Amino acid sequence: MNAIIKKELRIYFNTPIAWVFIAVLVCVGSILFTIFNLFAASSAIGVVFSLLPWVFVVMTPLLTMRLVAEERSLKTDQLLLTAPISVSAIVWGKLIAALIIFGISIAIMLMYPIILEFYSDVDWGTVFTNFLGFFLLGASLISIGLFISSLTENQFTAAIITIAVLLAMFLVSSFNETSGFAILDALIGMLKITRRFDGFYTGFINLTDVLYYASIIVVFALLTIYRIEKRKIK
Repeated sequence: MNAIIKKELRIYFNTPIAWVFIAVLVCVGSILFTIFNLFAASSAIGVVFSLLPWVFVVMTPLLTMRLVAEERSLKTDQLLLTAPISVSAIVWGKLIAALIIFGISIAIMLMYPIILEFYSDVDWGTVFTNFLGFFLLGASLISIGLFISSLTENQFTAAIITIAVLLAMFLVSSFNETSGFAILDALIGMLKITRRFDGFYTGFINLTDVLYYASIIVVFALLTIYRIEKRKIK
């Protein structure tokens, strides 16, 4: 798995992918921080992380669209599948590499509360939950993008589908489960991926929300493994 992680990180940093992803996410975050914290004289950075996920919808494909689709288009996936490494290690290695790039972005954004500390009292407990919630939400979106990348060998197609699916999930989060059909209401509830961030936004960690995001990450990683294994059998 370590070899896969190093390979993917090398690709990320030897191309503009990692640099563009980190730069855009941090720059947009900095603009939001300046407007809602520095100009507004507020120490609540939760507003920044409540808006950043919408930017992440567009940025997620940048990290995920090539992870599996590129291997298929270049026919290098067969080399990986015949290598002495399990499909699980390949998928988790690719996912971890993408999460490391995302984690670097979050680490840089730690400068926000540090800057605020010079001007006001920062509630570091709430800051921690904001960062934790944003990471879990982002990791969930990345795992979904990884799975979508395994469905096609065209990176552009993977990017468009990923944006469409994530945007749909974000929009569903604004719906109420009042259709009158229990199954449909339950499905809508499961798709409300941003609603689970509300607790983190207010500084409260709900174990149910943590498990929800962890479940999404694991389920879509397993679906990706299944998809690749299916191709391996063929």
